[in-house]
Amino acid sequence: MQTERVIFPNGQQIDLPAATVAAITQSSAKYAEPLWRFRAERVLKLGAHQWISPCDQATAQAVLTLHPAGMLCTAWKLFNRGWADAAEAYYLDSVTYPDHPRHFGRDVIPLVDEDNKHFDAAQIGWVRIEQSTEMDQRFAIFVQFTLLTLFPPRSLPAAYQ
Repeated sequence: MQTERVIFPNGQQIDLPAATVAAITQSSAKYAEPLWRFRAERVLKLGAHQWISPCDQATAQAVLTLHPAGMLCTAWKLFNRGWADAAEAYYLDSVTYPDHPRHFGRDVIPLVDEDNKHFDAAQIGWVRIEQSTEMDQRFAIFVQFTLLTLFPPRSLPAAYQ
């Protein structure tokens, strides 16, 4: 079996686990062409199958307790995403987003669990987007983010939706 390697804009390389390759192949098979070349998003939405490192939320929670300043994580999504505009607005607009955790610094957006059925949008934490790749031939992008906090699911505040 051949290893698939991802190279991030900063030159960092990761080898994808076989489960990740299979999940991307299965998800991208639904599309003959990309739905969009770029989609602005206000949150990072991840399903359980999209976590690469750590491999799931439970592991992330356990490791995060050892790294109170945050930990670097990797995930994948389909199609190009743009979180920068939302992150900038959250940081600068304290009237619309009074409870935004500005103490974490810039580029911080909500982390949403796509698999949670109890909430329309189940926020489970805050992340800082560090870098992401361009869309590959299967429409996949890879994103590195610093997981700043992880908590039990709660409804995403309306201002972020």
